[in-house]
Amino acid sequence: MKTQSFGPSALVSPRVLLGVGLVLSLSLFGGTGCSLSYSLTGLTVEPATGDTCLIPGVSAQFKAYGTYTEGGHTSETRDITDQVTWSATIPAVATVNSSGLVTGAGDGTTSILAETAAEFGTVTAVSNVVVESPGCTGFSPAIAKPFSLSIIPGNQNLTAVGQSARLLAIATYGAGERTADLSRQATWESSDAKVATIDASGLLVAVGPGDAVITATAKAASGEVVSARQTVHLPANSQ
Repeated sequence: MKTQSFGPSALVSPRVLLGVGLVLSLSLFGGTGCSLSYSLTGLTVEPATGDTCLIPGVSAQFKAYGTYTEGGHTSETRDITDQVTWSATIPAVATVNSSGLVTGAGDGTTSILAETAAEFGTVTAVSNVVVESPGCTGFSPAIAKPFSLSIIPGNQNLTAVGQSARLLAIATYGAGERTADLSRQATWESSDAKVATIDASGLLVAVGPGDAVITATAKAASGEVVSARQTVHLPANSQ
């Protein structure tokens, strides 16, 4: 089966509104990997709201992000893609595996759901997928000119050395109604590797106390270069 990302070489036409995904229910759940007792209070899926268009047989990676909070502390966003249960409401249109990889199967529209157990119930987030054959008409990131580039999730407040987060570089095309995931095509850079490092796929890792600026840069087929930035903070008492 052919696997294809949302990069410039992909024939993918997502109609994604950047930002917050649809949260169907909220509960509390003990956080992990941190000296504080953070609790899961929200769940989002990227690509978030709107429809993502795929060709049958082509795959796209979806991500699940949990929002964790602790009284008196700044909330955190963590990549929990491999910790949630993924499902598709109409498998004949698209299927999704345990890692959030969605594959088009047949023409139609289906919802992709991410769920995880919580202390007082279940948190669930959803995104839609449209599958069209012979292909999504009228749009190809390979020839489109990016309107802007954004990093999702936004500014990070990390709490422990070694903590990691998966960042996405999302390009917005046209008047903002279409997007593409350029995370693996973008060039990632950290302004201070002693605070945080980031690899070529957008994996952020906390190294030591301080502040760093993370920059993602992507080049369009037209030659235009677009970039996005976010800040990373690790407190002095982190270990």
